Amino acid sequence: MASEKTVDNIELLKQELLQFLNFDELTPEILHRLINRIEVKADGAPIIHYRFSAPKIK
Repeated sequence: MASEKTVDNIELLKQELLQFLNFDELTPEILHRLINRIEVKADGAPIIHYRFSAPKIK
């Protein structure tokens, strides 16, 4: 059961990523799906908090 759920989740992620790969302009909807929030430090440097985590390197 758990492996079926994992396969389903991977397929959903794949479908969503394919939508993003074929865009001509960055829309608010795409931006909100990819980015949780953007902070700007006092020196003007942005800190981007994505809605996904980076894979861990072993």
